[in-house]
Amino acid sequence: MTTVDLPQICSLSKRRFDALAGYTRQPFILLFTEEIEWHATTDERVLGIVTQDRIDDDFGWVALGRDKQLRFRAVAVNASLPSAAAARDQLLGRMRELALGPDSEFDQSDCEGPPIDFFDPLTTIDRLHPSYRLLASQERYSPARDVIAAMMRFHEDADGNFIEQFQTTGFDPRLWELYLFATFNELGYGRDTTVATPDFILTGFLGRIAIEATTANAPAAGALLPPNPNTPEEFRAYLQDYVPIKIARALKRKLNRRPPYWETDEMRDVPFVLAVQDFHGPGTMRMVVPATTEYVFGVRHSLDDGLLKIERIVEHRFGQANEPSGFFSLPGAENISAVIVNPQGTVTKFNRMGYLAGFGSKRVRMVRTGMRRGEVDADDPMPKPFAQDVHGPGYNETWVEGMVVFHNPTARIPLDPELIPGANHEFLQQDGRIMSLLPDFHPYFSQTSITVEGDDFRHPSEEP
Repeated sequence: MTTVDLPQICSLSKRRFDALAGYTRQPFILLFTEEIEWHATTDERVLGIVTQDRIDDDFGWVALGRDKQLRFRAVAVNASLPSAAAARDQLLGRMRELALGPDSEFDQSDCEGPPIDFFDPLTTIDRLHPSYRLLASQERYSPARDVIAAMMRFHEDADGNFIEQFQTTGFDPRLWELYLFATFNELGYGRDTTVATPDFILTGFLGRIAIEATTANAPAAGALLPPNPNTPEEFRAYLQDYVPIKIARALKRKLNRRPPYWETDEMRDVPFVLAVQDFHGPGTMRMVVPATTEYVFGVRHSLDDGLLKIERIVEHRFGQANEPSGFFSLPGAENISAVIVNPQGTVTKFNRMGYLAGFGSKRVRMVRTGMRRGEVDADDPMPKPFAQDVHGPGYNETWVEGMVVFHNPTARIPLDPELIPGANHEFLQQDGRIMSLLPDFHPYFSQTSITVEGDDFRHPSEEP
């Protein structure tokens, strides 16, 4: 008699599950069920979740396998079980049965086309974006590469050109969309994939939110290059005027879109957020928070003999370019509930998060240093340095970490800050002061040194 070894099953972290299959969550299911355990066969061919009903408090489970497009999909479910232990035992038994079966048992009969491979070049190497080439080829970026490959099995390419843009001229904007995709999945939202615009209509247990991504990009070929400030005066003009003008034009493109985003049935009574990132030059995202703060609120804070000085900003002018300040005061801006940025939303963020989820080469080592906001410490509210070994025990980071949410004081539909937990929320007060709701840890800026064990060369990767 031939004996068959039963497949081994182990517990899975939520972070790892989210990277592999979190994007398969359906919005309406999140309203009624809560995930409490995650499991996988040792080869991660079959995954499983233990759930609890939010209304009846009974338990259930879902087993998942990959379809023909290599997306994890539900292949077996059960509910109305009396305890988490009963649900777990039943789930593990079903997972073992599925693991012994063929891949054809996971087919959903609704897949069109082959699996998506973001790292199969669609063009000649000379057209590939330099950052894409590094991401696709270098071992030190293998955690980012592998987590993006896993996540992109689930990304709906509404325009049909996402992969080509990601590999070439649109690398930065597409990476920003991927960052938002990962962040709101982490926060427990499911995406309505039947709606092409705006970029994200999200539903979660906390409520609904709509997001449109935009970016400030490098000048087109032949246009005037960004300034390279060398003196304090030049840098002040660059930060206070040039960068806000770039942010202004990115946001106004979305504000002035016709037809407006907020006039569709899907957007009725849903807070609408613009998410902007600055890619107009190398490392420019390090200035996106102060520049966006001044532009959207139309106020400037400075110290005068140690006292806070508040100025109202009329316009931002740099050379022949100018834009009125105060985005939230523009006609139609009452339809924008908030503006969000995250200077940490970079390739290096993907590298750290991919490493934490178990992706990439085990030879990669990362050390992150920077400054964090200190206001949560009432006795010493000044900014504080930090240094962390990403590869060391105890390191933790979230996708939302570093995000700043600027709330529109005159929004038609205000954004409840609880819809984006873990972010820093900024509110303009009537006297021009800004109130911050800070998480326990919020970085001003950071940089990550990346090494590959056995290599001698150290790669600093700057990010704000």
